[in-house]
Amino acid sequence: MKRNLFYLLPLLLTLGVACSPKNEVVPVAQPQGNFTGVFGALVKKTTGTGYDTIRDTIALKLTATSFKVAADTRKHVASYGSFAYNGYYIQFNDSSAVVPGVNKFHLKSVYQYYYDGTILQMQRNSNGDTLTVQYNLKKTN
Repeated sequence: MKRNLFYLLPLLLTLGVACSPKNEVVPVAQPQGNFTGVFGALVKKTTGTGYDTIRDTIALKLTATSFKVAADTRKHVASYGSFAYNGYYIQFNDSSAVVPGVNKFHLKSVYQYYYDGTILQMQRNSNGDTLTVQYNLKKTN
C-alpha cells in the first residue's frame, strides 16, 4: 500500500500545480512609436589588430509591423521595411536598396531585445568583421 501511495504522490502534486488558480502570464509589450538614441558597434580594424568603436545618434519609427530609420547619419544609413518580434528576439527585414561602396550600418537581421514601454535596447553579436551591434533607444512619444 505504501508503495502505491509513493507512485501516486507525483501525480497528485502535478494535478495540484496544474489546477492552481494563479496565472502569472505577462504579455509582451509591443514596441511601437518614435525612438531616438545611440547606435554603437565594435568593428575589427582594417589594419593591425583590435577593434574600432563606432557610435552615432539615430531616430527610429516603429508601427505595427514596419520600421523606418528616419535620417541618414555618418555611420548609419536611413532604411525601412518590416519587423516581427516575440518575447526575446526582434527581426528587421530591410527593404531599402544597398548602395555599393557605401560602408554604413543598416537595421537588419535578428537582435535580442529588451523593451519596457519606454526603453528599447537591442543587440546583435558576431557578424563577420563586427563583434557587436547595439541600439539604446528611448521612446519620444
